Amino acid sequence: MNDVKKVTVLFGGWSPEREVSINSGRCVASVLREMGYDVSEIDVKKDLAYITKALYDAKPDFIFNVLHGTGGEDGVIQGVLDIFGVPYSNSGVLGSAICFDKCICKSVVASRGVRVVRGAEITAKQIASINTASGVRMEYPFILKPAANGSSVGTFLVSSENDLRTLQTREWIFGEKVMLEEYIKGREFTVLVIDGKALGAIEISFKSNIFDFKAKYSEGGARHIFDYELEAQTNDEMLHMAELAFKSCGCRGSARVDFRYDGEKMYFLEINTQPGVTDVSLVPDIARCKGMSFAELLELEMVMAKEK
Repeated sequence: MNDVKKVTVLFGGWSPEREVSINSGRCVASVLREMGYDVSEIDVKKDLAYITKALYDAKPDFIFNVLHGTGGEDGVIQGVLDIFGVPYSNSGVLGSAICFDKCICKSVVASRGVRVVRGAEITAKQIASINTASGVRMEYPFILKPAANGSSVGTFLVSSENDLRTLQTREWIFGEKVMLEEYIKGREFTVLVIDGKALGAIEISFKSNIFDFKAKYSEGGARHIFDYELEAQTNDEMLHMAELAFKSCGCRGSARVDFRYDGEKMYFLEINTQPGVTDVSLVPDIARCKGMSFAELLELEMVMAKEK
């Protein structure tokens, strides 16, 4: 982009996904430098004075937000960047806040006709009463995860009463709001949506029962299948639901929409408005599969943000 010379990349932050964000951010910064941009990097701290001073010192024409998790993709940093007044990548305050809270996100997309996984919202204190006379009842197996977290941090597959009792004896450190979901046994897919249009999808194959943190970020933990086999009608429905979810939540730029397929129906899981861009990440792989280089993907993100 001729009018963009100086680009600042935000990464790090204070969430449990800090290391993933650092890897993603440095990858983005490296490619931007190869593209000829004057790139500065900010390892974000939970300090507003530090963040604003670093931004004013950098004087960027564009900001790549590569923060993950709390503070980075929940609308918090987006509000700061709106005040700063420089275009930035990915979703804004509203879309980020909606999608980061999985309970709210599911309610929004379900209201627009997207098929979602059956589940319930509880508090951290109510974990102790799951499947008791006074608590929420869920048939085994089910998923227990934080309502507001990413990278599958704090996500557990509960297959039996023993699994549940083990979890109930542990301290829950993943936030006050908790989501219970029916476990959909089957195949996992993810769709890259750019500016409201589904660019493509990948099937994710992994050895564990769920696509957890280890499977996502360990070398060889997951296999990305580009030439997956799926009935055309089911594939079209998945892409349509991804676009509908993206638009319903007010997303912008690029986002990743995750699904689970039980062999008969496709179910929406969640939207990631700040997808990882490490060497093992899904978004760059989908883009490459569709003939778009990582550099072209970054350039497109800048164009989309400038048009808003």
